[in-house]
Amino acid sequence: MPMLYFTGLYQNSLGEIVNLRRMYGYNFSTVPYQNSTTQESYERPFTDGVMIFSGVIIFLFCVIGIVLNTLTILVIRKNPKLRSVFMLFITSLCVSDLMSALISPLFWYRRTLGFDVWMPPEFFCKLFWAVDLMTTFSTSMHILNFAFLRLLAIQQPRLFQRITKRGGLLWVGATWVIAFLCGFVTMWLFTGAEQGVKRDRYSGEENARWPACTLLLETLESYKKFSLPSYIIFILLPMFAVAIVSVLICRSVHKHTKSSIMTDDAAIKRRVRKEKQAVLQLVLIVCSFIFGYLPFVTYELWATQTNPDPVAEYWFGLCQYFFLRLSECMNPVFYNISSSKMRRYTKRYVSDTCKVCRVTESAGRQAVTNTSTFDMIGV
Repeated sequence: MPMLYFTGLYQNSLGEIVNLRRMYGYNFSTVPYQNSTTQESYERPFTDGVMIFSGVIIFLFCVIGIVLNTLTILVIRKNPKLRSVFMLFITSLCVSDLMSALISPLFWYRRTLGFDVWMPPEFFCKLFWAVDLMTTFSTSMHILNFAFLRLLAIQQPRLFQRITKRGGLLWVGATWVIAFLCGFVTMWLFTGAEQGVKRDRYSGEENARWPACTLLLETLESYKKFSLPSYIIFILLPMFAVAIVSVLICRSVHKHTKSSIMTDDAAIKRRVRKEKQAVLQLVLIVCSFIFGYLPFVTYELWATQTNPDPVAEYWFGLCQYFFLRLSECMNPVFYNISSSKMRRYTKRYVSDTCKVCRVTESAGRQAVTNTSTFDMIGV
């Protein structure tokens, strides 16, 4: 249903673009605006080609993110041997990435067809901003918690074993509550759009050249006061903490490796092998996190705390979103690369699903054949 809605919206918006061209004879990137004294031409910071290119990239990442994260969730939920505390956090992280993928078409619409006139209900504008920041904070906290669990499992295995699945669920639940209150609720209050109203690019207001779905002028100063400490607390500090925890984990694994060589104990060697796989998984997730979220937080602070050039702001905002979406699409791949057990169960799940599809398709063909036969003999 959401995809059908945006398909219809896209077709209606294209019709509006054609009408504008017929009326004014301008390119898509140039729309006339009337200020108080003279008629001037306002040029959008993107062209038709950029709109198409960004749409292809974002919708491709959207499909990949939905498929891979959904597959990972289903594989973990279907196999009891994968239902550990670690996998609980990975499942929750996949849910966060899945939500980000589902709202990504709204980002594209906001940055292209809805840049000057936001046609959907304001609810979708607020939903995009609220879910986007909630999942950002959620992902950051999940990765920090995941790194801490890895450190605890390697340095204090007995203490780690005392963490029950119920305790893990409460931990994950607390993470989502914090992300909802600090991310979803705040951005729902800070943002908005006037449905069907063309944005006045010559109002002289600070947000006059921003997309139609944007920060509200009356809450802009509050958002500036909120954004700096919140991004430091929820993104930059976790990034720094995760880097430190990763170094501590690597040191512990290195010590265990030296110990296994000296003692030549088979049990210790198996433990070290598992620890190395865990380190690989953590390093890949952390690198993906930094790759995607460092450009994001840099852009957010730069765009709101300064007065950037509109074209530079547009391209930086678009590129950082590409990095963010790529990062979230790669996480399920990294889960499988770093875990032989995860790869094995994923292959089995895909194989079983394909078999079921083939059997269903074969049964459907047989039913059609039988129906045709009965019709021929007049039964």
